[in-house]
Amino acid sequence: MRSRLWPHALSIAMGITLMVTLIRLDSRIAHAIEPVVIEDITFDPDSDTESSPSDLAIPYYAPVERIATRLAEPESVTSKPPSIIEVPPSLRPACQCNNACDCLQIRHADSAMRSAYRCLFFENDFQYLNDPCYRGARYPGDCLKRISRQRVSLGGEARIRFQDDSNIAGSGLTGDSDDYWLTRVRLFADYRVNDWFRLYGEYLHGGSTAEILPTNPGGPSIDRLQNGFFDTQLTETLSVRVGRQEQCYGSQRLVSPLDWVNDRRTFDGFKIIHEGHQWKTDAFFLHPVGELHSGQNSNQTDQKVTFYGIYAAQRPTDNLKIDAYYLGLNNRREQYDYQTVGTRLKGETDAGKLFAFEGAYQFGNNSPGYGHHNAGFITAGMGQRLHHLHPNKQGNSRLWLWYDWASGDNEIPAVRGDSGFDALFPQSHWYLGFMDLFGRRNINDVSLRFTTPILSPKVELTLWYHYFFLDQKTTPYNADMTAFNPNNAAADRELGQELDLLINFAVNPRNNLLLGYSIFQPGKYYELTPGIPSDADGQFLYLQYQTRF
Repeated sequence: MRSRLWPHALSIAMGITLMVTLIRLDSRIAHAIEPVVIEDITFDPDSDTESSPSDLAIPYYAPVERIATRLAEPESVTSKPPSIIEVPPSLRPACQCNNACDCLQIRHADSAMRSAYRCLFFENDFQYLNDPCYRGARYPGDCLKRISRQRVSLGGEARIRFQDDSNIAGSGLTGDSDDYWLTRVRLFADYRVNDWFRLYGEYLHGGSTAEILPTNPGGPSIDRLQNGFFDTQLTETLSVRVGRQEQCYGSQRLVSPLDWVNDRRTFDGFKIIHEGHQWKTDAFFLHPVGELHSGQNSNQTDQKVTFYGIYAAQRPTDNLKIDAYYLGLNNRREQYDYQTVGTRLKGETDAGKLFAFEGAYQFGNNSPGYGHHNAGFITAGMGQRLHHLHPNKQGNSRLWLWYDWASGDNEIPAVRGDSGFDALFPQSHWYLGFMDLFGRRNINDVSLRFTTPILSPKVELTLWYHYFFLDQKTTPYNADMTAFNPNNAAADRELGQELDLLINFAVNPRNNLLLGYSIFQPGKYYELTPGIPSDADGQFLYLQYQTRF
């Protein structure tokens, strides 16, 4: 049996050694210290970036809980500048103002560089490379962007992660342990034929090695066309996209590519995109590719599952974001049909008070024998920027209190097609704990999150405490919406507590290093309910390096 001590000690030692070495090296080179600037990179350029940020202050896979502030636009700038988060004056790059560019334009160009990579790579924007006001560094791969008359861009991403699962290998608190390496490579090619037509392709390779148990869901060896579509611009505000395409909306609680896993989600179908003056609206009709439970290979479209809907977003003020959506999921294999109507708002006051809310009502038809569907979920959060922790304005600490609820059903046996809330295609590796023990279904979660810079402005620590308990006394659901213990009713609703510790070191805007450790202490549900494989503590350790080019 493999020792469980050495991988923990080795990973922690490697992570700390790498971070300290790079921090000391960086501190010796003054011009290498780069301001922490998080860009708007999700559903629209003016969003609050609750989805994947560009590898700066927190992990690239993690939804950002912050609102960008907009700098005043100088009269000499004719184009709309990107939204940025203000950085302390002591961390701003030196500004050599001249007749060609003022300091604000130089900062805008630097900000555009940091937000070039988006949640979806086909939304990447490398225009900063042709901006005469950009005075920053050039990174590997920049020479392949906007070539051939500025119509072609080539690039990608590579990452490697060592992961140790103690008592949680598989799905849920299984009693099994394993440690292994995960690798992933993404390569993209973007060809803008002219102002009206565009072709985009993206290849994905994922691999896993050294595991003892069968490969976990989401971490298989995989080679496939991840994105491949044709865009046509019908009018100045209306376009159509046809082909294979990833999806990323809002907070990603319901629609996400799920970047944490090797096999990011993708879909085949078409989308209509309207970019108005106030609202940006997408309407889509899609089929998932390589659906986990379809029994099909990873490159095959699942024609028995249809995902369709309308998602709209606007930003009425600089400090407020509003989304509204209608989402439909029709699964003809398991014979359920769900409609989801929801809204989301998120903002910040001038005093640094943070707030967020998202809720949805879900209705439709369950699988045969489970009646009509009637479900919902609510997420509410209150936060505060802790400016007093950084009297010299050298950092940005935040404290959040969250409550998450998603309804369950009281039927046994429990299946995905019952009346519990269905989270559709969610970002499961963030909101309900980094250990991915629970999905957004039949769950209550009260959590407290603290995030602060440590050691250097480039290093950020996240501490997140969760207390979980069931909505109905049946079973928790895994992150993929499968029932954990479907044939036994719960003896107690208390699931347990999880503590997540995460350190992210942003080496530069194209490279970052993660070191994370989580522990889960089971509650009475695991101690008293029959059919539970283990009631021992679960632990999760990982070390990851990621680069984009």
